[in-house]
Amino acid sequence: MLEGLKKDWAYKDFHFRDIRKPEYRHLFLMLFWPVYLFIFFLTERVTITGGYTMVHCALDDKIPFCEYFIIPYAIWYPFWIFMVLYTVGFEVPVFKRLMRYFMVTLTISLIIYIIWPTGQDMWPKQFPRDNFFVWLTKLIYSLDRPTDVCPSEHVSTAFGVVFAAAASKRFSGKVALTLCWLEAILVAVGVTFVKQHSVIDVVAAIPVILIGYFTSFHKWKRDAGT
Repeated sequence: MLEGLKKDWAYKDFHFRDIRKPEYRHLFLMLFWPVYLFIFFLTERVTITGGYTMVHCALDDKIPFCEYFIIPYAIWYPFWIFMVLYTVGFEVPVFKRLMRYFMVTLTISLIIYIIWPTGQDMWPKQFPRDNFFVWLTKLIYSLDRPTDVCPSEHVSTAFGVVFAAAASKRFSGKVALTLCWLEAILVAVGVTFVKQHSVIDVVAAIPVILIGYFTSFHKWKRDAGT
């Protein structure tokens, strides 16, 4: 496997002065992340001080809090970061499609957050148990504010990783791809059980996911790119 990774490493002869060469220009796509994060946190700050619409439905009240779903929620962070770093290093064509997906879906979400600020207040006032998973839930609560929630970016980004895995040569195998699908599904379900998102947020992410898929990973898009 290490030999295969060495063979596929995209920067064997790279020097920083070469960054403008056509074969390395894709690295500029990484500039999207600081721009996105700046706008997201700025939008979140404005949402907190300026007010927002509470997102809630009757089904949310029927879903019990279950701290064990914090595990796939926590895995979500390295899940998508790993795929970005792996593809930029070893599968550049997949990286380009993945970045297009993220740029499309996350920009759509940001526009919606700016036009229609949303939030939720479903966090438990008291936790039914005291264990490691509850501790981890509290930690993530302290880091991830319950604002700018609809559509859920956790859900849309998780499925972006699935599409990238399906397009890659190392993660498109049955076992790896199944694990990616499992993580994405558990994230979509888990965000409602840890009370970080309403069911509405998850459903609202579906059209965003479809737009990202058809503009980035669908067969006709790949053929057009070729």
